[in-house]
Amino acid sequence: MRHLSVEKRARQSEVRNRRNRKTKASLRGALKDLAANKEPEKTAKLTAAAQKVFDRAVVKNVIHKNKAARLKSQIMRKKAAQPAE
Repeated sequence: MRHLSVEKRARQSEVRNRRNRKTKASLRGALKDLAANKEPEKTAKLTAAAQKVFDRAVVKNVIHKNKAARLKSQIMRKKAAQPAE
């Protein structure tokens, strides 16, 4: 006896898992780019790009909105702590 709904749910889960992994990888990439950055000129551009990635992950329900807010706050504090040139 085949349960078609179980098979469909497994397929959906697999697709969503791949999609979420890709989004989480872009989150980690944005954070790594910011951490590796040593140039104050590029910091503003990278910060804006990272915030955009965080917001996109929230819309896709990959991370919670409070986590995105916390991450954005952390990167803004690090940006403010950097000496301006």
